[in-house]
Amino acid sequence: MMADQLLAPKKTSRISESELSQPCCTALQVALVDLLRKYGIKPEAVVGHSSGEIAAAYASDAITLKEAIIIAYYRGKVLLEIDPSKGGMAAVGLSADQVQPYLRPGVLVGCENSPSSVTLTGDKAVLEEVIQNIKRDDSAVLARALQVDKAYHSRKPSSPFHSFLG
Repeated sequence: MMADQLLAPKKTSRISESELSQPCCTALQVALVDLLRKYGIKPEAVVGHSSGEIAAAYASDAITLKEAIIIAYYRGKVLLEIDPSKGGMAAVGLSADQVQPYLRPGVLVGCENSPSSVTLTGDKAVLEEVIQNIKRDDSAVLARALQVDKAYHSRKPSSPFHSFLG
């Protein structure tokens, strides 16, 4: 099923739906861990963010492959059940400070990926306005919607994991 969704045309693929994306993403990440292990590469320390925490736990031998997939599966199911909203996320090539003037009620910085890259999260319609305003001011700045069906890492009460995974 994962390969079918990864190879499906954009119009028919359901890979961006949390129910499928969570276990698929985890499966790819643990496959990379296993590939590195095959070549004798094992991390001394790991870090993960969001669903990457599952792969980090696997890479550190805190959980098994089976447990990683089960956790990812249920994370996707919970997201499907508790967040009926159609929020969104965007990748933006600006620092958290640089993006502040563009933020509007309903959109916030969900993650600081690097000193010059953030992920925005929130209401899909407001998020699209923020993206357009960034592009209007500087067309060279990366600002694009991510193909997700949830506003992951949003602090609004309707967001999944808002209070315990951030």
